[in-house]
Amino acid sequence: PTTPPSLSSTIHSLLSGGIQRKPKIAKGTRDYLPDQMMIRDEAFQIIRRVFKSHGAVEIDTPVFELKDTLTGKYGEDSKLIYDLADQGGEVLALRYDLTVPFARFLALNAV
Repeated sequence: PTTPPSLSSTIHSLLSGGIQRKPKIAKGTRDYLPDQMMIRDEAFQIIRRVFKSHGAVEIDTPVFELKDTLTGKYGEDSKLIYDLADQGGEVLALRYDLTVPFARFLALNAV
């Protein structure tokens, strides 16, 4: 079997580094440049200060949850669940908002 000339040319370009693919960022996400991060950080500091002045405290939850925790609320067919492979044998999913992790935190910590 012979390779068509256009395909051969493309393969040669790919292997020699001649075709460059421009990196893209995932839909719905963005990068923050240093000057933007300074503004963002200052805004979050103000928000934290106001919340703490009213007695609030901070918590931090993982960016992923057990898939059973997420599907128990929204169902298997939800397009909001992003599955992750875990080498430890647990089925995990990426969180899509803070509602479920916060509810799980409250339940686990009897808050």
